[in-house]
Amino acid sequence: MKTFPFLGPFLPDTPLAWYQGASISPHTFLGHLGHCLKTWPSSSHVINLCQDRYAFLLGFAAALLRKQITLLPLNRATESLQEIGKAYPGCLYLTDSNETIPGIEKLSLNPSQLKANSPIERPLIPYDQMAVIAFTSGSTGNPRPNYKSWGSLVQVAKKTGQRLGLELRRKDILTIVSTVPHQHMYGLETSIMLPLQKGWAIYSGRPFFPEDIRSALTTLPPKRILVSTPIHLRACMLEHTQFPALESILSATAPLSQALAHQVETAAQTKLTEIYGFAEAGTIATRQTARELNWQLLDGLELASCASGYSVSTSYFPDPVPIPDSIQAQGPHEFSLGGRPSHMVNIGGHRTSLEELNEKLTSIEGVTDGMFYIPDEGENPGDRLVAFIVAPGHSQVSILTALRKKGDPVFLPRPLIFLERLPRNPTG
Repeated sequence: MKTFPFLGPFLPDTPLAWYQGASISPHTFLGHLGHCLKTWPSSSHVINLCQDRYAFLLGFAAALLRKQITLLPLNRATESLQEIGKAYPGCLYLTDSNETIPGIEKLSLNPSQLKANSPIERPLIPYDQMAVIAFTSGSTGNPRPNYKSWGSLVQVAKKTGQRLGLELRRKDILTIVSTVPHQHMYGLETSIMLPLQKGWAIYSGRPFFPEDIRSALTTLPPKRILVSTPIHLRACMLEHTQFPALESILSATAPLSQALAHQVETAAQTKLTEIYGFAEAGTIATRQTARELNWQLLDGLELASCASGYSVSTSYFPDPVPIPDSIQAQGPHEFSLGGRPSHMVNIGGHRTSLEELNEKLTSIEGVTDGMFYIPDEGENPGDRLVAFIVAPGHSQVSILTALRKKGDPVFLPRPLIFLERLPRNPTG
């Protein structure tokens, strides 16, 4: 039976994680894991809601060793979680907080209360073992499951690590700090699986505001990677955040403009890599946005045309996976991205995408956030656009004047609605 180790090439005395200001060695982690397993209940599925990344990691590992599948919910709304509970009867939910979900058995985990007296052997997990079900919102609004084997998670992590091309010495300590929830596929792949397989350390917190991000990075040893999103990176640029030395920055969950990529690289004096993926496949491609327009598939992946446009295939996908966005292939391993078909805007024969409009809106000086929206009311949905904007000091006239200079006036928003902030989720 083919297996992959849970832990990559960690030296015995190197940090596996940073938890509450202290380093956790592989030996200590395996001791904590052994403590967890002594009282770990039986169940087929576990909803892992732990907000601390180290607590999540322990729960994820314990579930794997008990042959349980970890469920990653789309959000933390009680009704959504109860729907998942109904779909997977008898499942547990794991938490490191006081939250309760009526109708689902609770399992609490506090790493600070665990003992590390009897470390277990470094686990080997079967390649084909089902590890995770990640949920996305389907066309009906109901959560849609996406199944991930341990082997597929490991392969994505290894290929992403290869793509980063970091040259580190054997004893170097590199830590990943992430602003992204680990229940999100991008967060799971980059802040859990990537460091596990590369022998890098996991920062247990999830900083949100620019000063929190800077503070978290500066408390760690010199070699660091920041995993983030365009909305967090834009906020850091607006706050003129002074980053410490970084090996790299990763960005995903929304399109990143080339202008913002340039700005971030200049401010942080490092390379920014943008990741493209979707829940059904995980990460499939990257680009260095400041210098590249096209996306390069990870090694071993190939594009093919299909009924819906294009699909991507590789050895760890049972079948080719359709790509939900509109793309233009530049060969079997490279493509340009056009956005979601549902995000295309056609007004009077003039075509563009919401992604392009959003980029123009947020590139206006003084705009801290903004988003176009296609109303579905009226006889001709899409004939008029709405834009929501956060722009202290701006007026409707000044924003519309700036937009006229950046594109076709047929796409000017009517109305333009000013807000104090946009109600974004944790991934932006």
